[in-house]
Amino acid sequence: MDLGTLVAVFAIMLALGFDFVNGFHDTANAVATVIYTKALKPNVAIVMSGVLNFMGALLVGTAVAEVITKIIPASTVSLTIVVAVLLAACAWNLITWWYGIPVSSSHCLIGSLFGAGITAGGMGGVTWHELEKVITALLVSPIVGFAGGALTTMFALKLSGKGEPGEPKDSHSKLMRWLHILASASVSFSHGSNDGQKTMGIIALVLGTQFAQYGYKTDVIPFWVMAAAALAIASGTIIGGWRVIRTVGTKISREALTHAQGFGASMSTAVIILIASHIGAPISTTHTLSSAVAGGTIPVYGVKKLNAQTMKLIVLAWVLTLPVAATFSSLSYLALKPFLH
Repeated sequence: MDLGTLVAVFAIMLALGFDFVNGFHDTANAVATVIYTKALKPNVAIVMSGVLNFMGALLVGTAVAEVITKIIPASTVSLTIVVAVLLAACAWNLITWWYGIPVSSSHCLIGSLFGAGITAGGMGGVTWHELEKVITALLVSPIVGFAGGALTTMFALKLSGKGEPGEPKDSHSKLMRWLHILASASVSFSHGSNDGQKTMGIIALVLGTQFAQYGYKTDVIPFWVMAAAALAIASGTIIGGWRVIRTVGTKISREALTHAQGFGASMSTAVIILIASHIGAPISTTHTLSSAVAGGTIPVYGVKKLNAQTMKLIVLAWVLTLPVAATFSSLSYLALKPFLH
């Protein structure tokens, strides 16, 4: 086995490792609210989330993966770039996980693709119109999530008959509890449908770059790649990321989450992500859900009960992730280039 093949196999394993890290980093997206409202026991919630992440990644399609494969032009893509991208994305994901910060794996990956692409190919190292669409989706989704979380929570409060701000008494509502569980399950499914595809796109780049003689193409996702990515993200989800779960479940709002708030945040997030997956927009599940939890806090407790310190930390991570990941990726590419070229 020559060096190129060894590096390609390593890159595929690293991509699946990123998918695994994505799973345990983003477990909080689906299960934090149902755990902290005691709608489900932690182990049940996490296993449910893992299974539905697997199904979402396997069943929804590959529109997002195909967009990922187009961010760096085919003429620029190399194994060095792919390895640099994955090392940078995994590094920032692990750093933010350690500190319990709900940061976006999508931001990590997109920032890393940008940094390595520009370093390798200059201004022509990225496909600007594709990158512009992705950045727009990443910027808009948290805003839509905040508004969706607020509006859906208002509807849930009316449905449960507990619409007075400051008096969240829906925690014993059986209907709202089951709706909350359904919404949480929907987030897990939608998360797999969007985030699972990002790794598929990266693996497709490796296959099309190194194994084209076997019929692989950078813009075609084989079924075995879909299944492997789905299994990796599901496994990571089942292991769980308790550091981030605590942040989403207890630190965004200064008051305890209610079923109405959890339902509002989760259902609005799931709808937004499924739409994005259908149209091929790789968005951030993490930032969409965190924004939706913040938005859902307002109709339940009022704006003063938002935890400003935690929100500032989340926004700071949101702002920093793209440039930090791009810098990590650029440096990784420069460090690897002498050895892999």
